[in-house]
Amino acid sequence: MLIKFILLFTIVIITIQGRIHTTRIEKDAGLWTRLYKEYTNLLPYSIVRGQMTIKCEIMLECCRGERDRFFDLIHEYKFEEICIGHPTSSVYDSHSKKCRHLIEELHDIEKSSEYIKFSKIIADNPKREERFQKWRSQMAKVCSTYEREAYYCETKNTIQFNLCQRKVLRSIADENDEEFYNNYVREMESDYRAYIQQFSEAFHHL
Repeated sequence: MLIKFILLFTIVIITIQGRIHTTRIEKDAGLWTRLYKEYTNLLPYSIVRGQMTIKCEIMLECCRGERDRFFDLIHEYKFEEICIGHPTSSVYDSHSKKCRHLIEELHDIEKSSEYIKFSKIIADNPKREERFQKWRSQMAKVCSTYEREAYYCETKNTIQFNLCQRKVLRSIADENDEEFYNNYVREMESDYRAYIQQFSEAFHHL
């Protein structure tokens, strides 16, 4: 009986030691939130409007029924197909005048020199962007619908971003060992700082 108790106690201790503590999760989520805020603050207004806010307006005006899937549609590159369509498609034909105006505004923004410069920075770093895609995939799995929507539609809402990242980090910690978790956090921090540096240099005049 004593041996069984000792074995059980040892297993419990190992489990506790192998689990990333909540205070560590909160600290790392706090760091990511600060980096995300700096990242978005560096982007020109046209990019924030073009890539984020105006797509939210299109979603509400043109495909409100897909609202719960909004984050997934953008993450999976299906937003254009489902919510916008092309000029000869039945999707586009069904749009209201206001909806078409928003779509034209989005396309104009995506032709701007700032947006093209932003897109080139992203395209020139495929490995980094691949890690961001995996991170967003984790967000899609564990964050609430509102937290995911706020990522695009309320870029200043750092409270929801922080709550979402706590869930992401907890899931990473629970699904992997501590070494993997540490590398994951380190890589994401490095990626954010690299983008911040590039955006700072590219858009310093704005």
